[in-house]
Amino acid sequence: MCAEGDLKSQLRRAAISVVSNIAEGSEHGSDREFHRFLIMANASNAEVLAQAMIAQDIGWLEIEVADQIIVQSGIVCRMLNRLMVAVNASG
Repeated sequence: MCAEGDLKSQLRRAAISVVSNIAEGSEHGSDREFHRFLIMANASNAEVLAQAMIAQDIGWLEIEVADQIIVQSGIVCRMLNRLMVAVNASG
């Protein structure tokens, strides 16, 4: 697999990891565990952001597509941060 394919694959895995951590954490039964998984989801989201920026910088991702991913990553980050605050407040 070429380097471009590796980056695309890693970007895809990081994006899947965001939602997977949210789902897994919500099933752990405690607010503390859920919060821990939300932190991991946020870290994966940061990875998505970084990889989209790298892919854009080296020309492997169209500017419009990368910009859309970057905007969505910011939205996801804000949503996760609000959810972490809510989970902390309830626990």
